[in-house]
Amino acid sequence: MKNHFLKHFFALALATFVVAGCNNAGKQAKGTISKVEAAPVEAYDSGKLKDQIIEIIRNSPKGFELVDLINKAGAAYMIDITVPVEKAEKMMTTTSKSLVMGFYGIDTKYASVYNRGDIEMKINKVLLGLFVDLGISGDVDVVNKLIMRIANNQSNKDSVEVLTTQAFTEFHKQMTNGNHAKIYGITVMSANVEALYLLTQTSLYAKDNTKFLELMNNQKDRVTSVFKLLETLSPDETIKPYYESIKPIMKFFEDNKVIGNEELKKIASEIEKLRNSMI
Repeated sequence: MKNHFLKHFFALALATFVVAGCNNAGKQAKGTISKVEAAPVEAYDSGKLKDQIIEIIRNSPKGFELVDLINKAGAAYMIDITVPVEKAEKMMTTTSKSLVMGFYGIDTKYASVYNRGDIEMKINKVLLGLFVDLGISGDVDVVNKLIMRIANNQSNKDSVEVLTTQAFTEFHKQMTNGNHAKIYGITVMSANVEALYLLTQTSLYAKDNTKFLELMNNQKDRVTSVFKLLETLSPDETIKPYYESIKPIMKFFEDNKVIGNEELKKIASEIEKLRNSMI
């Protein structure tokens, strides 16, 4: 029973870390392309790169929150629109592994809110493997100890809540203070792309998509944060094509004040193209 809890909690912890950026301030980014201040880092200066990435993530909308809203809007679970776990085996580079880690983080949350623990556990196993491949696993030793304390304090609800908060904070601390800023940026960026993809596909398939269109009309900040991260990371030739692909999506959200069904079809196609190019 304890082992099952640990696996379940670690899955949620990983998903929350991957898709949220653990923003302590809880503020979302505001603005358009014309207000974007984060220029690409010249000569790929690691210090400047890290500072810019952390700042963008701190002010970015959280992917997991959008998944919650999709669920609350009454959408049915659609496994066909998530990334198959087998895809991870084909990811050979740091960039591709970081990208798919963001996708799986969102897909784990998506399975969790619909009580699909079977799928959640499969994705969690893949996520753990990606953490090892990317050299991140050693950074979360403190979190592992917190998880053990949580398992041993199940009868104390207040204690569990405090320890859980500490675990999430530790994930954020390790990534912001460590040497994985690029991986962090790519992962949070792709998590938001996957969240947008789930929303657009859900909106297209829903019999009554009124609530989903309302959500679509509130995604400019999310798209802007993806744009900023891709702009900052674009000196990397493996990221540059995605930066070019986000430009028409950003322009769409600047030009369209209201998104209806016709607009939805257009932007859903662009987001699907960007998302699929990453996997």
